[in-house]
Amino acid sequence: MRHPNRLLTAVAATIVLLAILSGVALAQGALSDKLRTGDTVTIGAGETISNDVYAFAGTVRVDGTIDGDLVASGGLVEVTGTVTGDVLAAGGSVNVTGTVGGDARVAGGTLTIGGSIKEDLLATGGQLTVTSSGTVGEDLIAGTGQLTIDGTVTGSVLARTGTYTKGGTVGGTEDVTITGRDDQPPQPGEPGAAPTATQQVIDAVRHFLVVVLVGALMIWFAPRAYATMKSALRERPVPAAGWGIVAILGFVVLLLVVLIGMILLAIAFGALGFSDLIGLDILAGIVAILGASLAFTVVAGYLADALVGVALASLVMRGENSSRWRELAVLAVGAAVVVVLSSVPIVGPWVKLVVILLGLGAVILWIRGRRSGTVAAPGALAQPPQAPQPPPTPAT
Repeated sequence: MRHPNRLLTAVAATIVLLAILSGVALAQGALSDKLRTGDTVTIGAGETISNDVYAFAGTVRVDGTIDGDLVASGGLVEVTGTVTGDVLAAGGSVNVTGTVGGDARVAGGTLTIGGSIKEDLLATGGQLTVTSSGTVGEDLIAGTGQLTIDGTVTGSVLARTGTYTKGGTVGGTEDVTITGRDDQPPQPGEPGAAPTATQQVIDAVRHFLVVVLVGALMIWFAPRAYATMKSALRERPVPAAGWGIVAILGFVVLLLVVLIGMILLAIAFGALGFSDLIGLDILAGIVAILGASLAFTVVAGYLADALVGVALASLVMRGENSSRWRELAVLAVGAAVVVVLSSVPIVGPWVKLVVILLGLGAVILWIRGRRSGTVAAPGALAQPPQAPQPPPTPAT
């Protein structure tokens, strides 16, 4: 499995974990047989639970056996017994000295693995320590301030950390990025270093090319929508900026709605015994979030630059665009102006913000026009002028 995919999985799993931990309390009645809350939640040494457990308390301690998954949050989470499934835990301190039959996904200030994790370990927090008695059966993926491996990792280690100490063994590869310290800023070319002037120019050129590409695709495959958005910016810039603010707020609300819906469905599936559907529900939620984020990024990051650039260039380059090639020329000039202005220090971020608001607003105005039918869709591009027709020959 490729490392970038594993990192994406780790980030997505952490987002889902935090969402579940914040919303699962809404369904205490439906999960009365699985949900445990209070100041202290303890699974005794002689106790065996034959289902998943959701535990939320100041202290969560598992000394017995959970024949299923464990989702836990608290100031202190300790697993000294056995969890046959996966463990998702977040807290001030998370200690696993027992056995986890599946994956372990943990987040917290201090994370300690002194037991056996049969599959992957995904961790994020201040300090992660795999003690001399700790074992990870597959890969370890982490983003921490400190990482110490004194035990055994059978697979590979993929981590980004402030400090890394290894006294144990790693069976696979070690891809560990050490972040720069405050007293030793990263050098040019290292992660976290400020980009050089050359890098800034290269990034600006790349951004310009992508903007032109996105605009060209719109001109060729959605010319009427492109022309309508451009006209909206030229004729209604203030309403467009207002709708841009609404679009940003709407995007945030959409992500929250998807997260809440995913949580509620997962709770309902768990309560009804459809555990197999929980994974599908989480996958669908992640896909929806990533899809919405990708669409928002393309519109805000590239299409907005193209639309605003064309609107600006059209103010100078008067006249109808008689062909798509002239429209592309206008697009290139406008995109270059927007990219240059957005790259200016101090002023650039504010210019970019205005461009994003205007671009998002133009898209919203186009969508509203299509739904209401009140906005006329102008011709995408004026057709090439027709050759003059000879006057009719008088009848003899």
